[in-house]
Amino acid sequence: MLTQDVIGVILRRRWLTARRRAAKARLVTPRFAPRSPLERLRAGTGSQLLEFALGLPFLVVMVVGVIDFGEAYNLKQKLNNAAREGARIAASSPTADLNCGGCGTTPNSVTAIRDAVANYLTNANVSYCTIGTSATYAAANQTWTYPLSGSGCSGGSLTIERGYLFNSGSAPVSASQVSLNYPYTWTFGRVIALLVGSSGPTSITISSNAVMQNL
Repeated sequence: MLTQDVIGVILRRRWLTARRRAAKARLVTPRFAPRSPLERLRAGTGSQLLEFALGLPFLVVMVVGVIDFGEAYNLKQKLNNAAREGARIAASSPTADLNCGGCGTTPNSVTAIRDAVANYLTNANVSYCTIGTSATYAAANQTWTYPLSGSGCSGGSLTIERGYLFNSGSAPVSASQVSLNYPYTWTFGRVIALLVGSSGPTSITISSNAVMQNL
């Protein structure tokens, strides 16, 4: 017959064995049981993911917009430089061949100006629109206009005015003016269309002109 002391020892050993097994189970079993997607959203990590998903489209539009406006500004500076290059060539070119604007051929001095502008744009990697080789003549200010050709380039032009006049004090001054109208296609407009389903701004025409006194 078991005494009370023996029974106590047996019960204590069983309690210690159960405790050891429970400790081992805690080491093997993950601390947190898998949670449902709804519980994850209610947790802090889930709310951060939701906030990131909601803010990501606006961040993409902002980044693309900054890059797009930077590209447009860069194009504007290149057009300014190309117009100045054309005006510099025009101001130093002879005017003897300008009196036959209605002859059906473009004067060599005007063609040289067109070539200078076209070469500058090509060297500046602005070449998705091509300046045409045939110009339209207008007697006012002895003006020749070259259209631009290429995909999305309709409406663009290079205009050369060899008889441009501006006032310096009270006397008019003979000068040459070179004007460029060049299209630019927005990228962030397509990004907006992907996000909201309606098209954003597609393109604009960037204009630049330069005037120099004829020598």
